[in-house]
Amino acid sequence: MDLNLTAFETAIKTFLDNLAKEDEMFAKNYAKPNKSISECCKYIFQQVEKNRKNNERCVACTDEEVYGLAIHYYDEDDIVVDGPKNKVEDIQHAPTPEKTTAKSKETKPRKSKSAKTDPDLPDSLEIPLF
Repeated sequence: MDLNLTAFETAIKTFLDNLAKEDEMFAKNYAKPNKSISECCKYIFQQVEKNRKNNERCVACTDEEVYGLAIHYYDEDDIVVDGPKNKVEDIQHAPTPEKTTAKSKETKPRKSKSAKTDPDLPDSLEIPLF
């Protein structure tokens, strides 16, 4: 097993290895020298990217869709893989502000509203517990 495979490539390879053991017809296609797991995964990414609508940021696919694309990649000989065309953006960080000696705003003391009490109540209420 190739140690340079990503987790996604490993999952696809494991699925295709098991399928090739069960299906002789697919095993012939899977053994084609012009096909590779990394190219297969690029093809899957390329097809999923085509399914994005209105500049959506993410796309969800079922396992069956992904594995179906992998099988299709090995079945067809005329597939051209360009790879995903993801945009890489360099985000500039805001410059660190220098310490300023500007006066900070003075906070005004807040006036607390006192709760209105009944004038008929005595100042101290002693309530017996028992």
